[in-house]
Amino acid sequence: MADAVLGPETSTRSGAAIARAIAVRALHNPPGRRWWIAFAAASGLLALFFGVILVLLFTGVGIWNNNNAVVWALDIASYDWWIGIACGSVVVAGTLRLTDAPWRGAINRIAETNALLCTLAAGLYPIIHLGRPWFFYWNLPYPNTLGLWPQFRSPLVWDAVDIVSFLVVTVSLWYLGLLPDLATLRDRAYAEAEIKSRRAGRPRRWPRLKAQAYGIAAAGWRGSASHWQLWGQAYRIVALLGLLLVVALQTGASVMFAGSVLPGWHDTILPVTELVNAVFSGVAVIAALAVLIRAVYGLDDLITERHVERLARLLLGLGLASLYCHGAEFLSGFLHGDAFERATLVRRLTGAQAWAFWTVLTCALLPVHLFWWARFRRSGPTLALVGGLVAIGAYADHVMVLVVTLSHDFLPSSALAYRVGLWGVATFAGSVGLFLVLLLLVLRTLPVLSIADLRAAAPAEPRAPAGPVPADRPVGAETPLWGVSAEFDTEADMACAMRALARPHPHHGTTVRLDAFGPVPMPDALDGLARRNRSILPYALGASLAGGAAFYGMCVYATAYGYVFDVGGRPRFSWPSFVVPSLSFGVMCGTLAVHTVFLFVNRLPRLNHPAFNIPEFGRASQDRYFLAAEARSTDFDAARIERRLVSLPEGGGRPLAIRRVPR
Repeated sequence: MADAVLGPETSTRSGAAIARAIAVRALHNPPGRRWWIAFAAASGLLALFFGVILVLLFTGVGIWNNNNAVVWALDIASYDWWIGIACGSVVVAGTLRLTDAPWRGAINRIAETNALLCTLAAGLYPIIHLGRPWFFYWNLPYPNTLGLWPQFRSPLVWDAVDIVSFLVVTVSLWYLGLLPDLATLRDRAYAEAEIKSRRAGRPRRWPRLKAQAYGIAAAGWRGSASHWQLWGQAYRIVALLGLLLVVALQTGASVMFAGSVLPGWHDTILPVTELVNAVFSGVAVIAALAVLIRAVYGLDDLITERHVERLARLLLGLGLASLYCHGAEFLSGFLHGDAFERATLVRRLTGAQAWAFWTVLTCALLPVHLFWWARFRRSGPTLALVGGLVAIGAYADHVMVLVVTLSHDFLPSSALAYRVGLWGVATFAGSVGLFLVLLLLVLRTLPVLSIADLRAAAPAEPRAPAGPVPADRPVGAETPLWGVSAEFDTEADMACAMRALARPHPHHGTTVRLDAFGPVPMPDALDGLARRNRSILPYALGASLAGGAAFYGMCVYATAYGYVFDVGGRPRFSWPSFVVPSLSFGVMCGTLAVHTVFLFVNRLPRLNHPAFNIPEFGRASQDRYFLAAEARSTDFDAARIERRLVSLPEGGGRPLAIRRVPR
């Protein structure tokens, strides 16, 4: 039955084996010669990036060879390319999360990491494009000392709000998915540090520091049933907000183009084209990274052939959609466009920048058709090659859309040839170096795949052999008692024990608070805890609506009343110009509200908690379930709870061990 539900693309390993295989690579996989070579090369590109920025600060943005007509070129093309890949990655991660696709565990972490790192690479471009980046705060929405507001009808302000909002969403999506895995690394690192300290006869400093670092990053995650419940809600809400932000960001760029009078940017299919190409490039890079990680880490049984085939099918479908969008744009332009728009399309085919169009055709639109054949769909090297080619074609597409239009508008006297400059290429190469350095560090120190998702989809582990419940570890009479814990090997047994303790008892004269801890979400335990109705969706919705409305009101006040300034003949109440940044700001407010409520309700971060005193509690993030009965009054009867647990039948809630836990 499990195979029918999960499909053959899931691993046959148990959840504990999957967690051990991925965690060991993060904790003990030493950086080999290949890693150091790759890191040195990426660091060299990163050093080049810092050198280019230094020259740019002393010389100005003119080093990018942007002349008076072509005011945007490789700088904006690079930004659009990076943010497009990030948007595509968010779409993949968010869709897999919202649909609960069984195969998401092998792809989600790669997509979320890719989205975050691409956003960081993209976010540097709007700052350094200012020429004087130390004045970046001038774009922030506040009146300065002269009472001047930023121009909210300017795409420059849109970019500032969009990139900050997108960075908040990608960090949130990445960290939420990583939080349970960080707890797994923390518990394994602490256990190994104790073993090494006992062998050495003294505390080992470095293993303890590493365990403490993972512990701080995990923010006190204990795998409580309430943690898992709100974690799933927060994860899905942020994924949904991310999808909304992707649509706003990509269509906002099209609105920016349509707001100009230049030919070639007014086709009604352009917003769809931008969105499709962004998802296309994002899936391509995810596919290439998945194949690379699969080969380097030997994860053939986790990133299976079925995953490769599914990514290939996605690329084929998106490639067909991109081909349709490009074809519709050319057909509409030649049939219904004016002479200037037709001339722009002709220059794309035969002009000085025609290399960009033919690169799009040969790298992005044609190679994906290899996946019509099953043999190529199941080939990892073919998928990686096609993914890399699609990424190259996507970059050329951004260059084509920008440079061909800007280099020639309506008058022959305005035509001014553009030539790719060395500094523009060096800046882009440096941003690639930044991406690779961060990627190599993430792959070296964090789980490359989602342990939580893979473990939830893994087959059930065999039940531990039945036997007598071990005697309790004594607790001194002078030691305050926090409660009683019981250890189980399945969630079903723990749920039975929880119902038994929650059932009214004639001699029940104590106040007890029950809680459950485990390595995966525990819906059965939530029934016993009566916590199923808790939701953070109203907070996210309220914060999003309030934040968006507040930003929209600020735009209206600043442009129509606070500082009236005519821009391009637009009316004072230019409401379409305010929609994009308001939506982005609302999404950011909703994401921050989700995190605030998630941490507050779960009382996180809390690095020290009595539950951590439970013996063997580190296995709660690996393969064991723990039920805790917390004392809430002075007449807490630990002996009665222990007798009731021991009296439960085997397979009906009888624990593997019962222990008293001090505070």
